[in-house]
Amino acid sequence: MRHYYYKKSHEKLPHIIKFSGGRSSGFMLFDMLKNGMLDKNRGDFVLFNNTSAEHSKTYEFVMKCKKECEQKYQIPFFIIEFQTYEDAKAGIYDRFGGYRLVNDKPFSTKNPFGYRYNGEVFEELLSWQLFVPNQMNRICTQNLKMKTSRQFIIDWFFGDKNIPRLGHFDDVSLINKDDLYAKHIKNGGGVPKDIYFKKKEFVLNCPLVRQKQNYQDFTSVDLSYRKEIKGDEYLTFIGFRSDEPARITKMKDRIAKNDPKSAIYNEEINLIKFPYLKDGCEHVYMPMIKFEITKQDVFEFWEKQSFDLGLSYDGIYGNCVYCFMKGTKKLLDIKSNSKIKSPENIDWWIQMEQKYQRDLVAEKRQAKKSGAKFVNFFGESSKVSYEKIKSGSVGNEDAISLPCHCSD
Repeated sequence: MRHYYYKKSHEKLPHIIKFSGGRSSGFMLFDMLKNGMLDKNRGDFVLFNNTSAEHSKTYEFVMKCKKECEQKYQIPFFIIEFQTYEDAKAGIYDRFGGYRLVNDKPFSTKNPFGYRYNGEVFEELLSWQLFVPNQMNRICTQNLKMKTSRQFIIDWFFGDKNIPRLGHFDDVSLINKDDLYAKHIKNGGGVPKDIYFKKKEFVLNCPLVRQKQNYQDFTSVDLSYRKEIKGDEYLTFIGFRSDEPARITKMKDRIAKNDPKSAIYNEEINLIKFPYLKDGCEHVYMPMIKFEITKQDVFEFWEKQSFDLGLSYDGIYGNCVYCFMKGTKKLLDIKSNSKIKSPENIDWWIQMEQKYQRDLVAEKRQAKKSGAKFVNFFGESSKVSYEKIKSGSVGNEDAISLPCHCSD
């Protein structure tokens, strides 16, 4: 896979690899590295967004990729996580969305900046938003991946050697619960107060601030060159393969629906341009589509490497282990790890669904589908839930199969 550019001038722009943690994006990353397509002095880096709901083997794979990328090729590889913080807006203290940098070791009391792997990041989002994502409202992709990536990129190109501290400067929470609930009602919310604060409990007990963090503490690559980097225009690379037409179709449909004025899609070269008004311009490249890279090519590549993901090639365990976007046919085939309480166990997803799904009756919301009482990970449905998937009571007529579109 050789490089290509929509414009010759793009060759000089910083390159960002959006690494999903899977074999395809790993293929793209190492192919570009081995062909000298990445240059740290241009501002290039690799970015992995941790949802805390990945398979344990995915984390092992990501850390091996990070180590080789940094030690052998000297390209910084950053891992970030969604994180809220407490601050005031319009005189009312609330929680706001941000991110934090994490290192390549698991989180613990001795390693507070380690990556989380027991669903904590995912639950913080659900508690913050008061509902679970579904196919029509993918708050997980939007907040855990897209928004956090954008925030990090802005900080990297327009900030200092640190990401700044976020949050107030008191050592206790300043949130007034009456004011917070009044804000919820004013903004059109209808969750009863007792249910509202039961759902909010997790996020209200999260750290009050996002600490200032030095980039150098999260990569083994010497970053002394970085003061010369400017990135008001840059390229991002996504590992969509040519035999995944549904993924690019999904991205095109999302652009047509949500970004008709802020995004331009070039059908001929599979390039997307996001001309942000304030922060510069992002050009999204998908080289594996351009050069017709398929699953077989990826398989043959990893067969020759010294390490691999260690999961099956059917994608059943990729991304968040029990992601609803995989479709119930795949979810029914996943073997839950009964020994641990984490997103590798379907019981964790059952707990999240029951705790954070929308109760249409309690919230006095009108159901669109007859008999529906909740809005869960599968939408407004009385036929499909994680509990029913576990029990095997989801019939074939209700089982659907979807390609995962998490990285768009």
